Amino acid sequence: MKKMPPTTQRKTIDKAMQIMTAFTQSRPELAVTELAERLAMHKSVVSRITATLRTWGMLEVNPVTGRLRVGPMAFRIGTLFSHHPNSLADVAGPLLADLVSHTGHSVHLSVRKGEFILVVATVESPSALRVIMRVGDERHLHATAAGKLFLALCAPELLRKTYRASGFVPLTPHTITTMADMERGFARIRRERVAHNRGENTLGAGAVAAPVYSRTGEVVAAVSTVFPLNVVDAEQRSLIERSTKACAESLSVKVAQMPQRTFA
Repeated sequence: MKKMPPTTQRKTIDKAMQIMTAFTQSRPELAVTELAERLAMHKSVVSRITATLRTWGMLEVNPVTGRLRVGPMAFRIGTLFSHHPNSLADVAGPLLADLVSHTGHSVHLSVRKGEFILVVATVESPSALRVIMRVGDERHLHATAAGKLFLALCAPELLRKTYRASGFVPLTPHTITTMADMERGFARIRRERVAHNRGENTLGAGAVAAPVYSRTGEVVAAVSTVFPLNVVDAEQRSLIERSTKACAESLSVKVAQMPQRTFA
């Protein structure tokens, strides 16, 4: 069989990765036509690559809808990452659990992935009334407490790049939609090292987030406590803020002791 030139092989792999990463929590299933339109690829190319990905179990077809979704092999590979010894999520686990016990609310750890945050660890509240985030969830930077931390504490280019990518999409009536309004809150975030979300991503859901630093002072992650807004008063929010910051500071100490690596 004739081998493809290295350049062609790389391009094919790039397209396969584009296809795999097109699936998200909000878009768990996609048809070949949708993939072709989203990725600006010819339908025949998408069809050929997805057929190969299905052979390897990276994708599968939902027998009910006939649309493509992530397959069992992709799940198996993903679990290898989530169970890395001494991974960020692994190291953070006990601290996140302790934070939940202090506040009574769900907690998640996220890193930045381009113009989104990616949830890499969660501990749910034992309460029946709670906000749920799942590992693998992606959320917009501009509409989350954790995302605002990255925008405020990372290089200024990130804010402009994020806005140019898709604008600040209005997810709820409370979402900040302009760069000027976003920047107005940065001074406080930089001073207090904490950010808030008040129904900007999901109506009725709030959050407080604090940054996790590397040994070089880079923001590598964010610890967020999430809660229903209608059950948290000013006194409780203050407790949540203090506890979340303390958790993030403790995790920063542990991160500084880990082998140097890239978290985002």
